[in-house]
Amino acid sequence: MLRPVATRWFEVLCPRSEAVRTLAELARTGAVEVELRDPEAVHQPLADIAAGLAEYQRLAQRYQRYWQRGRLRRGPLQAAPVKVMARALGRIAAWQQEADPLIDQLQACEEEQTGLKWLEQIIGKVRGSALDFSLVTGSGPVLGTFCAILPAGTALTLPEPMLARSVPWTDEDCWMILGPTDRLEAGKAQVKAQHGRIVVRPSWLKGDAVTALARIRARRSFLSRRIVHLTAELDSLFDEYALDESLGEAIWLDWFSRRVGALERQGEHLAWITGWTDDLEGVRLSDALERAGTRALLRFAPPPQGMRPPQVLHNPAWLRPFELFARALGVPGGDEADPTPLLAVVVPLLFGYMFGDVGQGLVLVGLGLWLMRRFDAARLLVLCGGSAVFFGFLFGSLFGVEHVIPALWLHPLEHPLIVLAVPLVFAVLLLSLGQLLAGFGALAAGRIRRWLAVDAGMLVLYLGLVGMLALPGAGLGRIGGWIALLGLAWYVAGSYWLAHKLLGALAALGHLAESGLQLLTNTLSFARVGAFALAHAALSAAIVTMAAAAPWWAAVLILILGNLVVILLEGLVVSIQTTRLVLFEFFNRFLKGTGRVFNPLPAPPAVVTGGLS
Repeated sequence: MLRPVATRWFEVLCPRSEAVRTLAELARTGAVEVELRDPEAVHQPLADIAAGLAEYQRLAQRYQRYWQRGRLRRGPLQAAPVKVMARALGRIAAWQQEADPLIDQLQACEEEQTGLKWLEQIIGKVRGSALDFSLVTGSGPVLGTFCAILPAGTALTLPEPMLARSVPWTDEDCWMILGPTDRLEAGKAQVKAQHGRIVVRPSWLKGDAVTALARIRARRSFLSRRIVHLTAELDSLFDEYALDESLGEAIWLDWFSRRVGALERQGEHLAWITGWTDDLEGVRLSDALERAGTRALLRFAPPPQGMRPPQVLHNPAWLRPFELFARALGVPGGDEADPTPLLAVVVPLLFGYMFGDVGQGLVLVGLGLWLMRRFDAARLLVLCGGSAVFFGFLFGSLFGVEHVIPALWLHPLEHPLIVLAVPLVFAVLLLSLGQLLAGFGALAAGRIRRWLAVDAGMLVLYLGLVGMLALPGAGLGRIGGWIALLGLAWYVAGSYWLAHKLLGALAALGHLAESGLQLLTNTLSFARVGAFALAHAALSAAIVTMAAAAPWWAAVLILILGNLVVILLEGLVVSIQTTRLVLFEFFNRFLKGTGRVFNPLPAPPAVVTGGLS
């Protein structure tokens, strides 16, 4: 599990007429990335239907809303793409002749319905006012009216001599406008220029506000029935012209043209589908070809010379949420270590140490369990919350209260130096492990001699310096100093051995100073783990102190709100710090993310299986 896995090169030979259907079934596995083996032998199965596809895409943009109501059925695609597209366009054209008049009526009804809805709201606002709405509806032919809805705060500008009356509204400004009929169009243009909407009063709307509302509601009821009737007629036409099968086939052809475009030709009648797969055993690919019912042959072969296989992380399901840390840098190369299994220990330990509280940790566990139904990454929250519970018992903290359960180790505020020192010890172990993982990568890349000659000496020097600084008394510091000198001599001798000249060894000393200083700085960065543990304990103590000085009902409120703030604020801060330490302190030792990312071909749109497919 400490190494990424290289994807496997696959090749599928199939008839050219069945290439789209075969590739679609392979894509549905989510396990293939298509790459041409020989770009010069390109076969474009859909070259002959480029114009047909463009016409389909134009029609789909216009009619997609009306096609979505029908269930699209995917046919077997046994015919050539030219015939499939011609059949689809022919059926769409025949459907279009009868559907267009219905769509025009439907759109007119919907537009009128929307305008009447706004007008009903406007009249409802003025019904109880001093405005005599019957005078508005009776205006003409010299005077006319319309309503305008503008963004809130817009200064309404109208041509003279038009009048505007404000109507109470919610998030926007609404105006009822009166003016000469020959100036109304100029007024409407001015409203549109200010990004407003026009609401026109229909000519059949007469009487006072109560009468007008009754007429509007009757008209809206009629329009609703009419819309339902027209929609049902369009659904019937969809079935009558069998658009389900033709559109299902066209969707697949459109998907192929957008996502793939070309395959490799093999003779007059065959085509190659080639690329990479993370289905290393080939089970999913074989099952997909069997479902497709195509005359296709699958084989696995060595990749063509010069091609670089994508890398995938091969971890159990419960470890996969931790892959997001490594993926933040891309994907580990074939000669790099996959740190995911280690992060399953490191990340919860760092988080739990900084967020040690039994009650707050249980809240995070419960929240993570609830979110796991939707987000697999919520497993991180469960494990980190569990670690917070563990350290909560060590610190004796339950929702910030430290006298309810005994501390199995210590109370952070009573022993701050220990709390600060422990993360530094952890940092030494973790960074040393990072150096060893770099050696693991060097072994895979064939650079182990250089690592043993130089980098191993730096690791010995680092451990010696840490021992000398951390344990200066009782002779242990002297031992650390001798170890540091051994590491320095090791590093210089190894650099001289690699460069075969003194100048190379001297140049390596400059690199040693820079890398050693960076390593010590990375170590000290882990002091923030202890600092945040103390900050978390101090904030919890402040909340408990405030609660202790308040009446019981206020104390309960303070504890609830205070712990909620701690969970939200501290939880976010601790998560950021954990991520930072992992990415910039630990990964910096061994991980560059030089691998090629595996990008599986997206599956075609899901449609109902039909026919012989």
